[in-house]
Amino acid sequence: MISALLYLIPFLTGLLMAFRHGPILIFMVYQLDYFLNPQNKWWSSYLPFVGAQFYLVLAMIIAFIIGFGKYNQNPAFKHPQFKFMCLTILMYCLAYFNAPFTEYHIMSMDAFLTIGVVNFLVIKLCREKKHIYWIIDSYLFSAFLLSFYIYGWGRDSSGRVSGVGMVDAPDSNLVAAALAPTIVLFIAKLIADKRLIARGIYAIGLVFVLNSLILINSRGGLLGIAVGIGYFLFISFKNDAFTIKEKRAIFAGMILFVAAFFRLADTTFIDRMMSVKEETTLNEDQETGSTRVFFWLATLEMAKDHPFGAGAGGFQYYAPVYIPQDVNTGGSRNRAVHSTWFETLSESGYLGLLFFSLMIFYTHRAFTKVRKKLWEIKDFANSALVLSISSGFLSFVVAMSFINRLRAEVLYWFVGISVCCLNLFITSKTVKK
Repeated sequence: MISALLYLIPFLTGLLMAFRHGPILIFMVYQLDYFLNPQNKWWSSYLPFVGAQFYLVLAMIIAFIIGFGKYNQNPAFKHPQFKFMCLTILMYCLAYFNAPFTEYHIMSMDAFLTIGVVNFLVIKLCREKKHIYWIIDSYLFSAFLLSFYIYGWGRDSSGRVSGVGMVDAPDSNLVAAALAPTIVLFIAKLIADKRLIARGIYAIGLVFVLNSLILINSRGGLLGIAVGIGYFLFISFKNDAFTIKEKRAIFAGMILFVAAFFRLADTTFIDRMMSVKEETTLNEDQETGSTRVFFWLATLEMAKDHPFGAGAGGFQYYAPVYIPQDVNTGGSRNRAVHSTWFETLSESGYLGLLFFSLMIFYTHRAFTKVRKKLWEIKDFANSALVLSISSGFLSFVVAMSFINRLRAEVLYWFVGISVCCLNLFITSKTVKK
């Protein structure tokens, strides 16, 4: 019952506030619904409705059409990352003609097109600088609620967390990839926010998310967190963004963060992290984490015969043909490729991978451009915000390199936010602060 209320109260509150503060709050409710995914939770029976994603998207479309003159000011197709996102989706759709799993590909294509529509709407509806802060805070709040649920759910008999996935992420490693960026975002909020109560709230969120990542035992997620935090601190100290007092606070905070990490880490988590060393050695006779290297090499061979991709699940279908027979793949030879980059190649072909890579490149470049511009005009607060978002984006990119997340909504949220940052912090001269 408590879990249902934790979802229902902010859901209804967000919709009611949208009438006063604008339809961007509908997207924030969409984020909440995406993370908690009530339709596959036991407490969904307490809700008066489930499956709200379609209606939330429809509500954003209606709001955009009604207020077209007001909400059509921010450009979307002007920015290369959005254009390459659309081209990535296009190449994925064209792979339908080569897809062995046509019904599955149509379902995946529908979800991918929805992602494109949602990002377009977010760019149009995000009209004020504070809206970017709201989107990030709703992301953190949604991640906290999911982490709170994971805390109560715990691990299963295999030592992993299962059955808590988001709308498009049933696997625990996929959940970890979506949560990983929030660590650096929470840390940045703790540094930037001067309000004691707000810091306390962000600290609680950080602890719960960190605990959920430890329960999930995702090595890719942990690596993504390390890269994101490392990038954030490197750029900050390189630019001398903090005063001596703030640097001391950061140093003390990092010590507390590391202490909390090791306090929360249990034997199951440590044993799994320590297994990285032994699993980095290629072994054809036993399935380990390094076995995915054989999957990646098989994708390169598959791409020669399917240069335009084989659609959703294409690699799983053709894997027995291209994975060497002497490689032990476990219980089945129809395996996922375990890397978004190779997933894109196998499902969308060479052009799809090219467009996807350019989308990632221009998204990161946009964040860097905005951050440097804000720093030049001495807008340090917004510059720090953009740096934290770009650091979270890098966390996700690193984590997705070891799992299949071509159609991850969180990834494209970052793409859309990068466009919003360009529109509101650099090109726009009339938006409200």
